[in-house]
Amino acid sequence: MTARNYQSAAKEKGLPWSLAKGFKSFCPVSKLIPVEEIPDPHNVQLHLEVNGKQRQEDSTSLMLFDIPRLLRHVSSVFPLGPGDLLLTGTPKGVGSVQPGDKITAGLRVNGKEVEQGKISLQVKERPGGYGSEADKELIENGPKEVIEEGEVAEKEALQQS
Repeated sequence: MTARNYQSAAKEKGLPWSLAKGFKSFCPVSKLIPVEEIPDPHNVQLHLEVNGKQRQEDSTSLMLFDIPRLLRHVSSVFPLGPGDLLLTGTPKGVGSVQPGDKITAGLRVNGKEVEQGKISLQVKERPGGYGSEADKELIENGPKEVIEEGEVAEKEALQQS
């Protein structure tokens, strides 16, 4: 997901777009899929529907670079570890969503849906909205550290160790 208003503001200022892609709810992920379920990761059909209408569908065979090459390159720059996700882009068909829209997505191997790969969610309005005063301040001044209640104890424990 991308907050286009943040992306546009960053582009105008020549800044990175990471904030536009970094909101907590912008990267829904399915359950982990056992490697046996995907014998050839370079031949998987990906699909996404909005309100039951197909928005995106394409094959991993269309990726510009194969997975080993991507992993070699990325790991030469950043350390990768267990549980890390490497996001490479999206099939054609990008479009906007509105609060209340239902998004479903998944993947098929040899025409068969992989159950662990299914995602279903409903788009919700962000409190304050993407055009709120707080958001305008964020666009103008950059992010401030935000700590969720559950993260306070974890952060304090890390500082004590």
